[in-house]
Amino acid sequence: MKKWHRSLAGLCLALAGSLAAHAQAPVVPPPNILNIETINIKVYEDGPYDRVASEYPALSQQLKDPTHVLAMEALSGSPRAIYLSGFDSLEALQKNEEWLPGDPAADAKLEALDARQAAHISEVHHTIWHYRPDLSNNVAAADIPHSHYWETVVFHMRPGHVAQFDELTKLYRDANLKIGQNVPWATYEGLAGVTDAYLVLVPMTSLKDLDTGLAHRRDFGAALGEEGGVRMSKLSGESVASVEDNLWMVNPEWSYVEKSWIEADPKYWAPPEPRLQKRAPKPAAEAAPAH
Repeated sequence: MKKWHRSLAGLCLALAGSLAAHAQAPVVPPPNILNIETINIKVYEDGPYDRVASEYPALSQQLKDPTHVLAMEALSGSPRAIYLSGFDSLEALQKNEEWLPGDPAADAKLEALDARQAAHISEVHHTIWHYRPDLSNNVAAADIPHSHYWETVVFHMRPGHVAQFDELTKLYRDANLKIGQNVPWATYEGLAGVTDAYLVLVPMTSLKDLDTGLAHRRDFGAALGEEGGVRMSKLSGESVASVEDNLWMVNPEWSYVEKSWIEADPKYWAPPEPRLQKRAPKPAAEAAPAH
C-alpha cells in the first residue's frame, strides 16, 4: 500500500476504541493557530532534562504566564519533547511572544532555567500550523483533558500537489464512516517552519485504543473498495513525498494547562507544590584522614 493508506488509515482506524470513552467528555475545540516547539534531547540525558523541564510550570504559574502549554515526550523515534500552545489568531501569538514578566528577578529565573536545560538538548525547532476544520473529523467527541497519549502524523506533500490531500482525506473519512468509526482527529496545515505539510493529531485516553481498533483494518479495506483503494494509492504515490508517524505520552509535570483541564482530571493534572530547584546546604567538611 502507498504512504497514505499505510499511515493515516492504519493509524486513525486503530483508535476506534476511544469513542466510547469520549462520549461524555467536555468539548475542547482545536485552536485556530498551533505553535509547536520540538526539543531534541541528548542521548541518555532524559533524566536530567526531566528534572529541569518539571520546574517550568511552577514558575509559569508564579509569573501568571498567559500562555498554556501541553507537553509530551516521545514514545517513538529519538528522545524528544514537544510543547503545544494554541492561539485564536496570529496576532494573539504575537502578543504572547512579546509578553514579558516585567520583573528582572523573574527574568533571571527564566534565564537560569534555560541555561540549565540547554546542557541536555541538541536542537530546538519551532513550527506554526493553521487549523483546517474541513480536513478534520468529529473533534467534539475528543476528550482532550483525559487524552494522555497522542499520535501525530505529518504528511509532507510534493510541491504542486497540496490540494490532493483534500481528496485523500475524503476517501479515508467516507470509508471510516461506512464501518461506523467516527474517529476524532484534527488536521493542521503548515504555515511557518514547515512547507507543503499537513499535521494530523489523534488523541487517545489509553494505548488500549490502539489494540481495540486494529481488528477494523480489514473492515476499512472492504469499505474503501477496490476502486477506492486504487484511487487512494495513486493519489498518495503522486502527492505524498514522505510521512512522519509518531506516538507521544503527555507529561503533566512539564505541562501548564487550563484550569478547566485540571478540574476535569485533577489527579492527573493538579500541579504539585512548586518545586523550583533549591540548592541543598553543603555538608560539613569531613576531617582530613591522619597520615
